Amino acid sequence: MQQKLMQTMAERDALYPLDGPVQIDDAYPGGELAGGNAGRGSENKAPFVAAVSLDTAGHPLYIKLAPVPGFTLKAIAGWARNDLMPGCVVPSGA
Repeated sequence: MQQKLMQTMAERDALYPLDGPVQIDDAYPGGELAGGNAGRGSENKAPFVAAVSLDTAGHPLYIKLAPVPGFTLKAIAGWARNDLMPGCVVPSGA
């Protein structure tokens, strides 16, 4: 039942790209393998993007959690085309 509910929620969320101010962060879920690498280089971790759209008061509205092949310009640009509305504002710390 949980898997069906999660699948339904994912399919619904895929229909709505994020708009307005959006905060984005990278993440690597997964545990450390015994004898393996720790951190971002671990063979057991998968890169994904976590993004949240905010209302005018800065409160979260919608979230997108999406796996990506890596954090290359090509991978993030592909994710942005699918999950962000043109013209949305994504502040950067860089």
